[in-house]
Amino acid sequence: MENNDEKLGWRLLETLYEMARADVPATPALLANWLEVPQARVRELLPRLDAQGLVDAKRCRLSMQGLVLAVSMHGAQKLWTHSVAA
Repeated sequence: MENNDEKLGWRLLETLYEMARADVPATPALLANWLEVPQARVRELLPRLDAQGLVDAKRCRLSMQGLVLAVSMHGAQKLWTHSVAA
């Protein structure tokens, strides 16, 4: 993936994780809204992440591998925030 696609991919994984935690059913339209990108970009990126085993594009949710990655990113973000505040 290109650099911008890669960044959006990371954000997409994080957003899918946040939506699942909030018990909000994910759709490409809602993901696009949350990410503030065109829906076409989300629809283009989901199959690419699916091919990497990170999401189930048809169901618009994280795979187990994607969940592990998203949880680790979420934890790393919390650690970084706490270390900056200290």
